[in-house]
Amino acid sequence: MTNEKDTISDLELARMVRDLESEMQPHRDLWVGVERRIQEHPQKPWRDQQFWMPYAVAASLVLAVSALVINIVELQQPRPVAQGQLAGLGEIQQEYLQVRNPMVERFTQVNSALDEETRNDLYESLSILDRARRDLEYQVQANPENTRLRSMLIRIHEQELELLKRDFVHSGTSL
Repeated sequence: MTNEKDTISDLELARMVRDLESEMQPHRDLWVGVERRIQEHPQKPWRDQQFWMPYAVAASLVLAVSALVINIVELQQPRPVAQGQLAGLGEIQQEYLQVRNPMVERFTQVNSALDEETRNDLYESLSILDRARRDLEYQVQANPENTRLRSMLIRIHEQELELLKRDFVHSGTSL
């Protein structure tokens, strides 16, 4: 247990710190010891410390060239197309059309009150998406292993369905 007389408050401690000299001189000259320690451990030349750099650069180049060669060889080899990939495209198209066809009918009914110019613009946008969808379907059938084409096709499906969901008569609300 400490005495209350032995404890110093934060305020008293701050006053004591403030009253200290701003600069204190050491009791002896410390530079002599610093110089001696520096002389005991001489610095190695910078060139000797970097002896590994050419080897690291050479290893990096070998690794990069190896990766490039492996990728080129892999890209040139034809990949067998799994039967499931071709069937997957048909299933995607069938599901898409089952969702799309009722939405087209509903879209036509809901937006029939629009002026002719706006309706024509909407149907032009839909026809552009339809052409893009058909082109992508053709490309996916020609290149079934290309996952990027598949994802683009799915994205076109999503965009067309999003457009068909919109109710343009009532300021852009969804159906």
